[in-house]
Amino acid sequence: MVRFFLWGMLMLFLASCGGEAPRKGVRAAAASKPTPKLQLTSPHNRTRIKNGDSLAIGYRSNGAKYDSVLVSLDGRRIAHMADTSAEVRVEAKRLGERLLKVAAFAAGKEAAAATVSITLLAPGAPKRYGYTVVNAYPHDERAYTQGLLLHRDVLHEGTGIYGRSAVRKVDLKSGEVLQQRALDAKYFGEGICILNGLLYQLTWREQSCLVYSCETLEPLAVLPYSGEGWGLTTDGEYLIMSNGSNVISFVSPADFVVRKRLEVYTDRGAVDLLNELELIDGEIWANVYGADNIVRIDTASGAVTGVVNLQNLLPSNLRDKNTDVLNGIAYNEKTGQIFVTGKCWKRLFEVRIFNF
Repeated sequence: MVRFFLWGMLMLFLASCGGEAPRKGVRAAAASKPTPKLQLTSPHNRTRIKNGDSLAIGYRSNGAKYDSVLVSLDGRRIAHMADTSAEVRVEAKRLGERLLKVAAFAAGKEAAAATVSITLLAPGAPKRYGYTVVNAYPHDERAYTQGLLLHRDVLHEGTGIYGRSAVRKVDLKSGEVLQQRALDAKYFGEGICILNGLLYQLTWREQSCLVYSCETLEPLAVLPYSGEGWGLTTDGEYLIMSNGSNVISFVSPADFVVRKRLEVYTDRGAVDLLNELELIDGEIWANVYGADNIVRIDTASGAVTGVVNLQNLLPSNLRDKNTDVLNGIAYNEKTGQIFVTGKCWKRLFEVRIFNF
């Protein structure tokens, strides 16, 4: 019995060894078969290019043959490559980070592809603007101005700082506070806007938009959102907000869902620290935190079309240790007047903007 058992085990061992060779052969054959591959030689990841300019695109493969090679930008076909290199015009409706894909097709199917992220800049340099002061008005130097607007000829102002934040109505000429609603001390007030009889006020890090009756400033609701809140304006349909980056979001006033985003760029790069916002003649005007500049932004593409230099707007004799940065833009649609101020400034200015 022992002899038969050992004989059986030996036969099983030989059978298993003999069966491995074909399987190894199959795996080896599969591994040696060329796999279609496409590798981009240009552009490199994070390549920056002005919107509308031509971009050198090149690729190499491991010898695989393709019927066609197509170039797409964010899923939209922009070119067909007849060779392994080409100059392709790259243009998109919006600036910023975009996905460029080169895909090779064989027998009607995508056989290989490569993607790279590119950054679309503004197509040209922004225009430069200066200013003249038309009028100067008193401004509450304790007001840490975060939002500013004119509504029915009454100045509305949102202020910040924990324990001092408020939303208020102010007489433009005298600077007198006509009506005010203090925020709970847990909130740091930010930008404001008015839409359909409601006043909206962002908060800095509390991820809450406070909603009031425009007439009475009575609190009505709190709308949650993600991230920081900085500046706020409206185009009559959406609330348009900044968060301290170079991104501007268009959100639904009913639920604060983001419907559209703009990435803001000049022809040289991103413009970060976008702060208080105002919509003026179809452009977004934005304070740049810490700078004496206002940038004018195209609402379709995110391109900075102009830069308003407001350096030395507040005279040195009106500055003290509490004086902070330029912030606050208000626009009178009926007259075309533009008003600006700053955080804890003693004056609010009506300015006229001119092109250099």
